[in-house]
Amino acid sequence: MRFSFIKIIFSIFLFLCPLEGISNVLIFDVSQKKVSVSSDFKDEHFTIYGFSDSPKNLVLKITGPNQKVVLQKKKKVFGMWTWNKTGEFSYPSLFHYYTNIKSSEIDFHVKKDLVDNIKLIGKDDDNLKKELIDKKMSIELFSIKNESFELLSDGIPVFFKIPVKLPKNSPAGKYLVSMNLMDQGSKFETKKIQVFIEKPGISSFVFEFAHKFSFLYGIFSAIIAIALGITAGFIFKKN
Repeated sequence: MRFSFIKIIFSIFLFLCPLEGISNVLIFDVSQKKVSVSSDFKDEHFTIYGFSDSPKNLVLKITGPNQKVVLQKKKKVFGMWTWNKTGEFSYPSLFHYYTNIKSSEIDFHVKKDLVDNIKLIGKDDDNLKKELIDKKMSIELFSIKNESFELLSDGIPVFFKIPVKLPKNSPAGKYLVSMNLMDQGSKFETKKIQVFIEKPGISSFVFEFAHKFSFLYGIFSAIIAIALGITAGFIFKKN
């Protein structure tokens, strides 16, 4: 039903704006804007449908909710070892890129965009960024998928679709979907479409609670950590 509606809209668009009179047109939409991600789901979670008459390279970008990671280093203070904050990473929890072709030029711009969107508060270190990217790619939270655009019809090459399947470890929250026309360094980014990802079970509740009530979440985490420490100490002392 959703696909048929999109085809009708695109057909009206082409009727009103013949291809000879337009250039570098890029429009797209998503099949659904509320998605549930579970570990037992086998098919794609949603699909991007788009139209472009441009000969330029196309890149679809999906970014997850922003997150922070504190970098710490052991430090000895008054004869006791403690953790000292050395910096902080800020980056989207998920970064997926889909391209319509594979080329060294488009790979360069995609990887540059990925690195530029990872912020390191403190002493900047490209090696730390590289380690973070490699780790996130190994668990599929960062991904670059070339030649992933599928034509809707051989007779209408300007219409395409992109099936999207998110990894099961994708966090819940608001995702942004955008698309780029890239050509020799120039880039035009379309509007961003919001997609809300839900995860069934306790993990979704914990995620929402941690983000909506971060102060209370911190207090509960500290209480649980102290309780576990006291329990472990009591058990080992008893043994």
